[in-house]
Amino acid sequence: MRKSGSILIQMISFLAIMTLIGCATQQEYQKAFDSQHSLVQNQRTFTQSSDSIFRIAKQVFIQQGFTIESADFKSGIIKAVRNMQDKENEEFSYNIHASVDISEEAVAQSTVSLAASQQTILHRATTTWWHLLWILPIIPTGTEYQTLVVKEGNITDPGFYTDFFNSLKVAVTKHDLAVKAAAKASEKAETERVAAEKAAKIKAETEAKAAAEKAEADRVAAEKANAEKPAAEKPINNP
Repeated sequence: MRKSGSILIQMISFLAIMTLIGCATQQEYQKAFDSQHSLVQNQRTFTQSSDSIFRIAKQVFIQQGFTIESADFKSGIIKAVRNMQDKENEEFSYNIHASVDISEEAVAQSTVSLAASQQTILHRATTTWWHLLWILPIIPTGTEYQTLVVKEGNITDPGFYTDFFNSLKVAVTKHDLAVKAAAKASEKAETERVAAEKAAKIKAETEAKAAAEKAEADRVAAEKANAEKPAAEKPINNP
């Protein structure tokens, strides 16, 4: 009788727990598109083309230690992941998954949206022991390693997204300065090339004119010399 009562209590407890889990799960997924659960400060607009922002965003992820899982230029979506070790507790690490969507709203104007999630991972090492009479641990026999996900979910802290966009803004500024510097250098090189071609043309024309004038002077001098040269006397035939 006691056994039957215990089983009944366990069944009731199990059903109660499942009911609570079901209610909690239903409430959470129903709030997925609730304005109160939407991300904040996870979208920015830039005055650059989408292809430029796409390349710069990949560079930002890589510079921050992320690994690019996929990057689809056509859809404008980049997915990246990073594993970070907790500085204060070496047993914990964090897996960060980030997704960026880049869409071009107008000519040289792009909108960047970021969403991210994280997993808190516990890395635990447990020593196994040989027990005397299955009770007292006497001799260590090895080490067992466990990896447990103790927490996971979306990253909702606005600071996370602000840091990303600040990094992206700095990278965009550096890119624009580099493009302007390259354009200026190219313009300078083109100006120098045109000037060199012009100088070479003027030099060639000057040398050609000088050569023509010299040839003309030599011709005139030769004609003058021939005109001033006395005619040769004809031989006299004696009878």
